[in-house]
Amino acid sequence: MDRLRQMLKSHPHPVSSAGKEALRTIVEATECSLVCTTCADACLAQDAAAELADCIRLDLECAEICRLVARLLARPGRQDRDSLERALNACTQACLACATECQRYADRFEHCRICAEACRACAEACGTMVPALVP
Repeated sequence: MDRLRQMLKSHPHPVSSAGKEALRTIVEATECSLVCTTCADACLAQDAAAELADCIRLDLECAEICRLVARLLARPGRQDRDSLERALNACTQACLACATECQRYADRFEHCRICAEACRACAEACGTMVPALVP
């Protein structure tokens, strides 16, 4: 992520000095998106795939909102603060819902345990990013 850090620092019009928070949220959201996508695929490969339908659905929804948030934050120029805050809050909610569902299966499936962990980390990063947004 060193190149991403360099890119964000070199942007001619960063919105704020919250680069550290933004970079952390981008990294956590990107990782969470990929982990959730992989978890959904792993759930589909389980014999209990039908039982994991809600988990799969939440994995895929979480992956998409995390991907969106990472992409929005990777464009540090002037943005609509309210829209970005709503996206971060939606990401937090999606991550917490996915973490809760994956945690139900964490004792049976290692991929669900890992996914729940990634979701909680992303939710925390998004929660830290909201107050760092420019008013």
